[in-house]
Order: sequence, then C-alpha cells, then structure tokens
Amino acid sequence: MNEYNRQEAALKIRNIAHRGLWDAAVPQNTLDAFRRAWAAGATWIETDFHHTIAGQMVCVHAEGELRAYTGCEKAIAELTPDEVASLRLDPARAIESGLSVPPAMPCDQAPCDGPFRIPFLDEVLATVPPYGTVQAEIKGYSPQYADIFDAAVRAAGLSECNIVVSSFNFEALADFHARKPSYRTLWLVGMSRSSEHDIPAMVARCAAAGIGAFCPGMTVHDRPFTPAEADLVRAAGLSFRVYGVNSPEALKTAASIGAEAFTCNYWRQAFDWAREIDGLELLP
Repeated sequence: MNEYNRQEAALKIRNIAHRGLWDAAVPQNTLDAFRRAWAAGATWIETDFHHTIAGQMVCVHAEGELRAYTGCEKAIAELTPDEVASLRLDPARAIESGLSVPPAMPCDQAPCDGPFRIPFLDEVLATVPPYGTVQAEIKGYSPQYADIFDAAVRAAGLSECNIVVSSFNFEALADFHARKPSYRTLWLVGMSRSSEHDIPAMVARCAAAGIGAFCPGMTVHDRPFTPAEADLVRAAGLSFRVYGVNSPEALKTAASIGAEAFTCNYWRQAFDWAREIDGLELLP
C-alpha cells in the first residue's frame, strides 16, 4: 500500500474525468464542465493550470484548445487579465476547427448554455467538494508556481488530500515536489511509437525524486505499455496509472496491465465499456 491507496482488487480502476465532464455543448476545462462532473458522481477530475507572465493561474490545456474555442492566437502565458476575463469559449467553433469533441449527452442538471470562459485557479478549486480530488497538471511553470498553487488550495479550504500534481515536465514536477513535498505527484510520460524510452531508467528516476506515480500514455499515438513495464513500476513502489483511455479497447488494455486509474474524455461512456469487460469495476 502507498499514499495512493491501491485498490483491493486488480480490476477496480478509478475513472478520472479528464478536463471535467465536457462535450459538444459544454467546453472542456470550464467551471460548467467541472460542476457537471461532480454532480454526475465523479470523485476525481483532471485539469491544467498555467502561470502567466501577468501572474495569473489560468485553467486551459494548451494553445491549440485556446485557439479552437476562442480564435485567440496568443500564447497562454502572454494573456492579460482583461483577455482572460473577456475571452469566450464557443463549442461550435471548436468543432468546426476540427477539435475532437465528445458528443453532447443529456445532463442531469439544468442545461449549461454559456457564455463559457477561462476560469482561474481559485474558481476551479471553489467547485471541489470535500471528498473530491483534482489531478492538476502543471503548465507554464515558474519558480512562483508552487507557492501560488498551495496558497490557493489553502484559501479554498482544501488540503493536499484533495490534490495530485502532475506534469510531463519532469524538472518542473521535481521542483514542485522539492518545494511542497506533502503533495502527491504523478509523472506523465508520452509513449509515442517513435520513442525509445528506457523505461527502467525512467522508473528509477521517478522513484529517486520522490514522485509517487508513473503514468504513461495510451492514446492512438502511443506505443503499448507492456505488462512487464507495468510490473517494473509497481516493483519500484510507485502507483501505476495511465492517461488517454478514450475507447473500449484502451480500457481493456489498461485493465490487462493492472492500471490503478486512468483519465478519460468519455467519463460517462467508460462505465458502459466496463460492463463488457468481465470482472471489471470502475470507481467514479
């Protein structure tokens, strides 16, 4: 057992709402998407926070999504406070731009008709229920990031128990951990087919830095992560999680290699996929 509370059964896997519960009607990484996720029964969400040069902590994935939803061509780091406040996210525009968007699904709550905007860190944390966990991906890191993030968590009445800090940027993640060691941390690892990752060395690096979880990708662009590699992660005492589980086939693979949790763009649909996999139970 480690700080991630590994599940008692190998086929109990946590289903994490990636960027909230979003679709063709409600944009990703918005307050509406997060509120919908909590209201639908999610206990974990994943999202992204950038520290801009103006000193703001804003919630948006990357420039591609910013451009698709708003038409804004600026780098996220260069957005001014007025721009963050005034930009509006248009789901129809994102679809027309070619962004892959889950189909709209019936919502148990009142419909979310917008206008949708980019939220700030404190606004996202204000949506989190006492039982909720936010997997917060570091974007646009700075030396001030850890202190600003921690202060916002405290101001929201939350604690480290409500947070897992993740990043593809190992140096940023290790620096955050060194500054705020009480937070759980998770290293996101892209597994593109052209990569020649030295998985044993990467796992050892992760463990040596005190980072608690190793999380490879399972998107269509990623090479499969093998059962033997998953065993290496567990043998190092790390939590083993995966990201990009956006199809029934990917869920079957995640279950077969013993992933403890995964992020999914199709949070509701994943529960239906799991019913077709013998012995698998998803935790919300």
